[in-house]
Amino acid sequence: MAGVVLAAGRSARMGTPKPLLDFRGRPFIIRILEALEALDLKLRLVVLGPDAPRVTPILAPHDCMVVETPDVTTGPIGSLRAALAALQPLHPAAVLAWPVDLPHVRLATVERLIDAYARGAAPAVVPAFGARRGQPVIWDASLFEEIETSEAATRHGVNAVLCTHASRLVTVAVDDPAVLDDVNTPEDYERLVREVNRDIY
Repeated sequence: MAGVVLAAGRSARMGTPKPLLDFRGRPFIIRILEALEALDLKLRLVVLGPDAPRVTPILAPHDCMVVETPDVTTGPIGSLRAALAALQPLHPAAVLAWPVDLPHVRLATVERLIDAYARGAAPAVVPAFGARRGQPVIWDASLFEEIETSEAATRHGVNAVLCTHASRLVTVAVDDPAVLDDVNTPEDYERLVREVNRDIY
């Protein structure tokens, strides 16, 4: 399984590169890479966009592939496609796609997703908090071609692929609201910092 950090967005609503925001003393992107290392996912890839010149230098101590995608107008589906194209020669059995604005997803949550994937032949494994599906998502290699070519995914995002296979995917109920908590705006980030400080003190 390859661990993929999706970090190519413009961070337009945040006003500053989200990969570089601090979470518990580490940039978002480093926190996620460290989690992938702790999960023993030896194949790790980061997808970067316009902020690549600022982000790439801090990745040097970490053993990961870096892919830059010049076209970020397609959103997360474009980043995931760029990752799959780069990984194609390596033939991973699956991809764990982790958006960079979810650095606070618990390691135990992701371990549960990986365990669920290992137990069956699901085309995708998705966390759910309450009745809502969240991220990160594990994609089996059997869906790679569909992700890369689906016109519905191009128009509506990769969730269109999930919807097509809704009866076959595995949904893992988790007690982790972070799977739904995209950090997109300064207000979101301030709330996250308040919650982190409350947990510490």
